Amino acid sequence: MCEQAVNGALNPDDLTVQGASFIVKAYAGMAVGDYLLLRFDVGGPNEVTVDFDVTTNFVGQDITIRIPKNKILPALDTEVDVDYVVERAAGGDNLESDILSLYIGVRDDAGLTAPSVDEADGDHLDPEYIEYGIRVRIPVYDGMAIGDEIVLHWAALGDAGYYTDRITVRAVREVTFPILTENLAPFLDKRVPVSYEVLRDGAVYPSDVFDLRIGEVADEGLLAIPAVVEATGNVLNPDLVTGGATAHIGPYEGNQAGDYVHVVWGGGPPTGFESYIDITERYLTEPYPVRIPFDKISPFIDRSVALYYEKELPDGTWQLSQTLTLDVKRETVQAGPPAVPLSSDGKLDPRDIDPAYGAEVAVPPYTGMRQGDTVVMIWKGEGGGDFESPPYIVKSTDVGNAVSFYVPYLSVMASLDKGVDVHYEVTRAGTVIIVSTALELSIRQSDPPAAILLEAVGDSVNPDDCLDGAHVQLPAGAKFRAGDKVSFRWHGLSGAGTFTKTITVADAEAGGPLEVVVPHATVAANVNGTVSLEYTISRANGAEDEAAPPAIFDVVAVPGSGELLVLGARGSDNVCFGYGKPQYVSAFQKSSRQGLNAQWRYDDEVDWTLAHSFRDVRPWMPLRVRSTDDTLTLNPANITGSGVLESVLGYAAFAGHLKKGNVVGWGSAAHGSAVPPTIITYDDVVETSSTQGAFAVRRSNGRIAVWGNTAQGGALPAGFTVTDAVRIVGNTTAFGLLRANGQVMAWGRGDTGVTIPAEIEALTNIVSLHAAGLAFAAMLANGAVVSWGIAASGGTLPPDIGALADIVDVRGNLGGFMALRANKHVVAWGGGPYDNGVPAVIAARSDIMALASATIHAFAVRTDKHEVLAWGHADFGGTVPADIAALSDVEEVVATQSAFCARRANGAVVAWGNSAQGGTVPQAVAVLNNIVHVASNWGAFAALCSDGTVVAWGMPAIGGSTAAVAPQLVNVRAIYSNTEAFAAVLADGGVVTWGVAAAGGDSTAVKPILDSGLTYEATSAVRGRALTALALQMR
Repeated sequence: MCEQAVNGALNPDDLTVQGASFIVKAYAGMAVGDYLLLRFDVGGPNEVTVDFDVTTNFVGQDITIRIPKNKILPALDTEVDVDYVVERAAGGDNLESDILSLYIGVRDDAGLTAPSVDEADGDHLDPEYIEYGIRVRIPVYDGMAIGDEIVLHWAALGDAGYYTDRITVRAVREVTFPILTENLAPFLDKRVPVSYEVLRDGAVYPSDVFDLRIGEVADEGLLAIPAVVEATGNVLNPDLVTGGATAHIGPYEGNQAGDYVHVVWGGGPPTGFESYIDITERYLTEPYPVRIPFDKISPFIDRSVALYYEKELPDGTWQLSQTLTLDVKRETVQAGPPAVPLSSDGKLDPRDIDPAYGAEVAVPPYTGMRQGDTVVMIWKGEGGGDFESPPYIVKSTDVGNAVSFYVPYLSVMASLDKGVDVHYEVTRAGTVIIVSTALELSIRQSDPPAAILLEAVGDSVNPDDCLDGAHVQLPAGAKFRAGDKVSFRWHGLSGAGTFTKTITVADAEAGGPLEVVVPHATVAANVNGTVSLEYTISRANGAEDEAAPPAIFDVVAVPGSGELLVLGARGSDNVCFGYGKPQYVSAFQKSSRQGLNAQWRYDDEVDWTLAHSFRDVRPWMPLRVRSTDDTLTLNPANITGSGVLESVLGYAAFAGHLKKGNVVGWGSAAHGSAVPPTIITYDDVVETSSTQGAFAVRRSNGRIAVWGNTAQGGALPAGFTVTDAVRIVGNTTAFGLLRANGQVMAWGRGDTGVTIPAEIEALTNIVSLHAAGLAFAAMLANGAVVSWGIAASGGTLPPDIGALADIVDVRGNLGGFMALRANKHVVAWGGGPYDNGVPAVIAARSDIMALASATIHAFAVRTDKHEVLAWGHADFGGTVPADIAALSDVEEVVATQSAFCARRANGAVVAWGNSAQGGTVPQAVAVLNNIVHVASNWGAFAALCSDGTVVAWGMPAIGGSTAAVAPQLVNVRAIYSNTEAFAAVLADGGVVTWGVAAAGGDSTAVKPILDSGLTYEATSAVRGRALTALALQMR
């Protein structure tokens, strides 16, 4: 900036011989050794340069550089550019300044019309606009033309908050520039010059300056304005100052002890008042009080009166203050609002109020408070309950103190969840002299805070941390009062997992937190589950009951200790009618047979899952299980069943997958029991699948082999080869195969999914296959689903479901598919003679946790609350009985052809659907509480108990009775099935079979092979084959 320049012009006639001073502001990174070069008339004929070396004393300082007058004169009557360049001592890029344009000489034309500020009142801007910003308006100036460049200058160059902006004129009209908070704030209570320049054809035309005042800007040279304590705004009510008023003088700028000050009220005597005061040390930092007698106030009633003061200066002259002008008149004065001591942040909680007394309202001491004044408090509520206090006569002892009133409790409660206004009025001699502003309150009774579980870490609690019980704190924020009844509930699994307690608040407990101790056994009963901590308060004062929001915690235990026992069959979703098979395996402490929290992971994974029961979604992979001091690995699913759903028996078979990697069959030869000799020699089988009459195996090298009913997948089409198979899934009469490249292939009966639509066949992002009775569905990597096959069996996907991209699971039945979405809603499609659409009441649910099971014409799902829901044909289990629907501890659901069985967390089972096919649980089974695994076939259920024994019910001929083999059913680890028989895998290897002998219920012919070759736990060789195949697998 140039100190001598005015409105962009530098007149040499105004300069001394020293010339003009150019100030370079301290710049960022300024350092000793910087070299600065100032350039005058840059690139012009009269260019002058002056250099400056930055020394220690100049670091961080503004630098003044002069250009002599004789160097400026040659540029008279021309425009020059001035800038500077800094070569940094540390090296790097030079610092180049913006250009300052100056006209050398006196401009002949007057400045352009000054700008204005839209939000200003004249030349004054209310400070409230600082927060929102303003607009500077450039008028249509003389000669305004399209192409003009307008440069705005807000403040002077070098000022904090200085701002410049520019715009090119596109039309002859007014132009506005926004000024933001950061440029306004530095000028609060200051003046700021606002101007602009017009650049046209190399010439600069400056405007006149608009001098804007922001906030309170004192007149220059005047001392600080005095004040009158009793005045409200610019009004002094004489009725409030009958004993006189107090003027406050100073402190003012430049005051000193010994200052002699003359105070003048109302022009001074005789009507007015004057006083001479000496300023002492005390009043250098606080106002000097000057008493103005009432008889000097009363003459000005209904008139204006001026108050000022003046300080004597050393030369005998007087320096005036700013003048305070007051209107002396009898009018109601507005005072500050009353207070409600129990309120906070504008809210009043009725629970803080003693109903016997009501809500206290405190009227503060007001200006001129006098004995005999009458005070009335007024309470107005949006919900009614308006209240006006009886008049209160001020006593002598009240003067200078707050006066309290009490609003009845019912008046407060009338505006619950609404607002109230509270104010007061003061009357003197029958005239209202003070009306307060209103205190605005909302009457809000917030919910009591949620319970706190002290042993929890985040939203999880480990029962091992609660050996002395779980300590639950009900926070003091609930505002408990003596006599309140607090009902607490730890809501977990029904029975042992739930705990309740009622507390009557004692006097000593009032106002503080309450503690409830929940027994360890209750906590432990909810392992791997979720509990809700809830409490309600029944108030002793009769107010409405209050309920705290629930606090939800997961009860998660670290792995238990002891030798492991794992029970349950591996998943079987790849076999014919696999949609009704079990999906969970569970861990136990071997000696006690009590449930154990174990860690689980598939052999190819890194992360472990902690759980008592584990949902087996990859049954072709070895599954590792460990406690703190034991580890074992489960074989992949190693018994696969085929079979038809016919009343004629003997139409089913089993294939056993042995630990050496080969397979063996038994049961009906027509349904796959006769394994071809060549296939028997394969020792690299990693997975076995089935249709109702054929089997397929997947080998570790990605190749496959099939046998059985050739019309149902037992023969491969001519030329059908594959070397990268990663999954095979069977429906009733066809196999679907997933390749490592994400494509699918199929073979078997042509109309049941073998013919793959071209658009599906071209897909390369399929991640899983699922079977219905006569169709297939595939999930894609993008969360979509596709299907093909017979439409009545779900082979035609509705467009609305086809548009979804959040499918996380699919399960079929004979007539269609259901799918679980990521948002926990369920959808379904299919049809045929039965409608597989989801009923509206279930479709609306957003708490579906899992696709649980399916009969041939009904589906079942589980909710987050461990309830079971079902739909479909009522004769096939589509309607859940009310007593079962009310359960909240369902862990798993399995199905026969027409009945469902639900395994509960307490070890019991319930069933519904076709009684003849397992829909009614016999009493001898219903009383058990140690069932840990349930298997199913066409018409019977078989349940494994934690002691290794088995019970069964349903159609006796196909396995609903274990009478023939009961002595052998000990130390059972898992139960597999086909449509007509069961196969129990024993702890020491081998199987026990029962059901239709010709359909696999009699395994005598292969017993030696099974006893030595089929085990529940995996060998190192089994694990090795699975990992070899892993190179091809897509997950």
